[in-house]
Amino acid sequence: MREEFALQYAERRVKERGFKNYRIVYREFIIPAMGMLKFQAYNEIWLVTYIDWGLVVKSDYGRYDNWYTKEIRENIHEHADRIEITNTRKYQRKIRFLQVILKTKDDGSKT
Repeated sequence: MREEFALQYAERRVKERGFKNYRIVYREFIIPAMGMLKFQAYNEIWLVTYIDWGLVVKSDYGRYDNWYTKEIRENIHEHADRIEITNTRKYQRKIRFLQVILKTKDDGSKT
């Protein structure tokens, strides 16, 4: 997903989830050879904007897999909740995200 589209998409998804306020952070991770990164991203949306060959991203929203594509018919660019990134290659790999942090007002409401 291109960053320009991701920015437009993020605004729409924030509204669809019932929020008005959000913050965007550009994130880039270098995953070591045969390495794995796991993290939680509740009240966030992570949009894949760049992914090196051999990385697999799994989350509660789906899977992005440009390595084992024989069984995969669709790659999901949007991830959230529990996210796991696996490097299936013998060399370090890079992935970039647009992290959308959903913000609530001080009174605890979503608006």
